[in-house]
Amino acid sequence: MRRSLLLIVSLLLVWGMAGCAVARKPAPPEQPRTVVIPETTRVSFERVDLARAPDAVKDVAKALENTDASTWVRAGNDLYLLLSMSPRSREYRAEITEIRQRNPRADFSWLDVQVRYARLAPGETAPTAPVFTVVRVGRLDRPVSGVAFEFNREKGPGPAPMPPAGPHAAAKRAPAGAPETTPQEGGEARIDEPAPGRETTSPVKVVGRARHPAREVQVRLVEEGGRILAEKTITVGRDTFTDFETSLSYGPPASPKEGFVEIVAFTGGKEQSLARVPVILK
Repeated sequence: MRRSLLLIVSLLLVWGMAGCAVARKPAPPEQPRTVVIPETTRVSFERVDLARAPDAVKDVAKALENTDASTWVRAGNDLYLLLSMSPRSREYRAEITEIRQRNPRADFSWLDVQVRYARLAPGETAPTAPVFTVVRVGRLDRPVSGVAFEFNREKGPGPAPMPPAGPHAAAKRAPAGAPETTPQEGGEARIDEPAPGRETTSPVKVVGRARHPAREVQVRLVEEGGRILAEKTITVGRDTFTDFETSLSYGPPASPKEGFVEIVAFTGGKEQSLARVPVILK
């Protein structure tokens, strides 16, 4: 009887251990999850006093001082956007209104930065010292490969805004060996590249020549509606033509759009188009 009882207890122990082994069967490995990254996301940002910005940002600001320029600077783990204004543009106040991160491909990401220029209010005096707008970009879900700035001028409470640049015939090339005449009051310019109607991709190369009494002109890329996609300031001769070659980077549109490459200058405080060619932006 005692031997039979021991046999039953042994069988129960063996059965219990087998049951526990079945219960402890390892779980199947976790399957990898697919993470969907939104194509476009809004990015936070905060304005920063240049005096409190990192040294790298200050160095870039010093190099761009008194010019119309926009750029981005990476300092440590932070990304900064920097806008510089020349003396002739200081009747406007620059403000970054929105930043969007665009992810057209899994291996490419860029920032679309909206900038608004509004005239100073009546009674406000344009500053004489160099003017900069600096913002620190908030947390990004992945690194960016580039930044595109889109500029808009708003009609403010001050004087009437500068008239939009209209079409202007390009200056004709003088015959070889002919003396160059005194420039017109508003200056002269010609765009040799890109050719009218050409399809462009970013960056678009611009080749031409210009002269102007103020010794500076702006090379611009503009959408058909007038929105400035990119702009650079070029130093030119006062009485003699200066040949130039530069490039303008922009965020590619979702579909081809009509636009213009143009050269503008300021004459008597007013903006004047010196040369303009239509292009197809892609």
